[in-house]
Amino acid sequence: MTHETTPDPRPSRTPSTLVRGRWVLTAAPDGAATPAVVRDGAVLLQGDRVAEVGTWADLSARHPGAAVRGGPHDVVTPGFVNTHGHFSEGLVTGIASQYTLWEWLHALIDKVNPVMHDAAAHAGTTLQAIQLLRSGVTTANDMFCSDPGTGAPVTPGVVRALDEVGLRGVVSFGSGDADRDFGFDAIAREWDALRGAAEGSRLSTFRVGISVVGRQTPEALERSVAYAAEHGAGVHIHLQEVREEVTATFQRTGRTPVAHCAHEGLFSVPTIAAHCVWVDRDDRALLAEHRVGVAHNPVANMILASGIAPVAELRALGVDVGIGVDGPASNDAQDYLQAMKAAALLARTRELRATAMSAREAFEMATIGGARALRMDEAVGSLEPGKKADVVVLDGDSPALANVHDPYQAVVFVAGSREVKEVWVDGEPSVADGDVVRVDPAEAVRAARPVAERLVAEAGLGRLSALTGGPLDGTERF
Repeated sequence: MTHETTPDPRPSRTPSTLVRGRWVLTAAPDGAATPAVVRDGAVLLQGDRVAEVGTWADLSARHPGAAVRGGPHDVVTPGFVNTHGHFSEGLVTGIASQYTLWEWLHALIDKVNPVMHDAAAHAGTTLQAIQLLRSGVTTANDMFCSDPGTGAPVTPGVVRALDEVGLRGVVSFGSGDADRDFGFDAIAREWDALRGAAEGSRLSTFRVGISVVGRQTPEALERSVAYAAEHGAGVHIHLQEVREEVTATFQRTGRTPVAHCAHEGLFSVPTIAAHCVWVDRDDRALLAEHRVGVAHNPVANMILASGIAPVAELRALGVDVGIGVDGPASNDAQDYLQAMKAAALLARTRELRATAMSAREAFEMATIGGARALRMDEAVGSLEPGKKADVVVLDGDSPALANVHDPYQAVVFVAGSREVKEVWVDGEPSVADGDVVRVDPAEAVRAARPVAERLVAEAGLGRLSALTGGPLDGTERF
């Protein structure tokens, strides 16, 4: 029995590649023409698309001239979809973990944002994109947070870095004008620049970023929705990450942030909301009603002591939930496999039941679930004919994957980033033999170091960062 789709009888001039695996986990939904699991399978890539999925015996016989990647013991999956992150934190990884969220924002992010510049945006994005690719991410939904200045925009550096490294990006710029020295027009200028850069990119698309409701004046929130609608863009926002955010917005508006966004029409455009930790029954119903995607960030939520998001409850209501690594200053690693494992473990810990989230459910959140949350599931998130050729190969000859008893558990609970052998983005290799192929990681590191030192010095982080001789005992407060 084979699982391939009906082949096109016309000869193709597009170079073909067969990606082989002992297990091909397609993330195709139940009832789809493509099965969820193909044992001793392969994926045929033609150009930037998946052409066929089937058994290795059948596809290799019908496509003898195709190049072959992967191997007979490997695990092949769709590229993972990182639904939330901040490349703006790319040069301040591993700092200020002694703070909870609001303290952390005040002590670190509010000091870095005003001094952000294009070189830091490019260098930080390059470093973090390399790490995401090494852990199997092929699509990264990012919110760059900084204060918009009067000089040249900084966010085009993000798109430039993603194109260079070979990572698909959904890019946004998030800021707010409440109690700030700049107004909405400065934010819109940065959006214009980022949107223009994304339109000129093969791999990036644009969304409107809104940092949090509390940092938007009523006029800015209204104009943000209008901007997204005018340009056919979705919105990327933080919602109800901590209790303090919910309390502050309720005191100001009489509504929770979720309810306020619904009331103000934000959910009339496609929206993905990061965190949603402190959502009550009514909030959850609104998220489901308006088809708001949720980006669950388990590792960052633990580091910042924000709480445990009610992922099982949200999914039971039909909310599309994906997994995010969050920013490199709040996670702090950009290892997606860590985040996927933590998502399953936190759900089990929250309910004290091993059945609260299965490995397969966590895998689906990391792939097609994240794509649905971003409303990109027609293009990415599963290995089905016609979709983008975003593919991950996990090394079945590694000690960790020597004996795969359950392929979903092997991916979610066993594999680490060192098992990521190959990553294809848009039909082209971005990782081969375990490392990125389009940029030199060593050169990226060398280039980033002086930029990071300058950023830390200009932000006045000398009492927090060892780059400028700061303390290392983790006790520094403000």
